[in-house]
Amino acid sequence: MSKKELINIITQKFAKQQIPYSEAGASDIFIDNELLKAQWSTGKKSITYKAYILADEKEKTVFMWEMSKEASSGFSFGSNSESSFQSSGTLARKIKGTGYGLDGKAYEYNIDLGEISKIVKDTAKQSGWKFKTVLKKEKAMY
Repeated sequence: MSKKELINIITQKFAKQQIPYSEAGASDIFIDNELLKAQWSTGKKSITYKAYILADEKEKTVFMWEMSKEASSGFSFGSNSESSFQSSGTLARKIKGTGYGLDGKAYEYNIDLGEISKIVKDTAKQSGWKFKTVLKKEKAMY
């Protein structure tokens, strides 16, 4: 399978899952999303996610770098949970929570960060390509 066909399949899967992405820039696919932006009268919480995905046709390998950043401040009532696990070099992270501000307004979130890398990894392997998670984003860039 060619690089172009592989990238096309990955982006179609992202579109189906409503994962915003860009094909212009420093890599074949770039993701830069604010997955959560919750505010209440006494605080706020945000989660941002970035990923670079590069398909190297010569090596028949898809290189992926990803990062998530969480920021919160203030005070809220409610519950949240987070779980993460490592599987074949890919970190999967699920975040779920419900909170209430002092004004009684509720906010909910349920995010599976591992789904993005799973789509890329599974598509690469099904297409006869290798998949590699890289620690330096430059390795997943042109």
